[in-house]
Amino acid sequence: MGGFLNVLKPEGITSHDAVLQVRRILGEKRVGHLGTLDPMAVGVLPMVLGRYTRLSEYLLDEDKEYLAEFAFGITTDTCDLDGRITSRVPCEGLAPPDIVRFLAKYTGKIKQVPPAYSAVHVKGRRLHELARKGVEVEAPERDVEVYEFKLLSWKPDPSPRGIFRLRVGRGTYVRALARDLGKDLGCGAAVSYLLRSRVGGFTLKNAVPLAAMRRMQRSTRPHPSRPTSEYAPRIAGGLLSDPATVLSGFPLFELRRDSLASVVHGRPLKPWDFTDPGKVEEWLWQAAAAQGKPRVCFAMYRDAGSGRSEVACVLSAVPGAGNIQGNSCRVKYEKVLLPRER
Repeated sequence: MGGFLNVLKPEGITSHDAVLQVRRILGEKRVGHLGTLDPMAVGVLPMVLGRYTRLSEYLLDEDKEYLAEFAFGITTDTCDLDGRITSRVPCEGLAPPDIVRFLAKYTGKIKQVPPAYSAVHVKGRRLHELARKGVEVEAPERDVEVYEFKLLSWKPDPSPRGIFRLRVGRGTYVRALARDLGKDLGCGAAVSYLLRSRVGGFTLKNAVPLAAMRRMQRSTRPHPSRPTSEYAPRIAGGLLSDPATVLSGFPLFELRRDSLASVVHGRPLKPWDFTDPGKVEEWLWQAAAAQGKPRVCFAMYRDAGSGRSEVACVLSAVPGAGNIQGNSCRVKYEKVLLPRER
């Protein structure tokens, strides 16, 4: 079993808890998610199953959309209302114009300090692990990008709250945006509700609730004593996203037909393997090629210097990701930052 699963995470569980539930329901040990969602948050939590988990590091850069409610006049140690209240400040008269004038400051490429309760690693430990032990650590400032930060509605005194639409890049914490905006306003702020509505091509409309998956498990499993392998494929069959659709955002590149065996076996590629070798230098890209049957071979390659492209990971039997055209195979590529350079 393998593919992409668009899960609707409920409030009150961690992203890891959601992964554990999917593992139990589908009987697949290799399950990972594409971006942590806080316990208090709900919404889209894309998961990668089976051999496709090898692609996780290359898919984490997708932008994300949120609907968030900020409560003003309050601060907590977690920057949301699940945390311990650290201050309350009256904010009578706070109005939308006061909010809007600061939003441009947090739009575009900005510096951001992650919340103390976050999954960011510092000296080999996650910040939330240190925070729960009472260890104070100065979190490193990071470069993040906010593409959209817009106030949609406003609830005035006595407990002012605003609903915002946000579109952000990898590593951006909405809780940190609330914290910093509240600090600028002089009254503090914390996230009171957070909904993630999109991650790349995974949308809220097509997300599957975990509760629905559990119901499918109960209705599909013939008997509690029967192994998961007997019924899990029937559940997954109607839920997994088509890999070709998930990966369709990558542009196409042409690989020579006689180089197909190199892709299949994960061998390094050289300039003469491509119809236009000059375009593949210094790129990390995905390759897809058909073999006459509805079977497609997929691989991730990266520049190895000296005009060679080395394999980063290889996947096979990816339906529909490409086809043979004339004497060449259609190959997909995309330039991304390698993990060691992040």
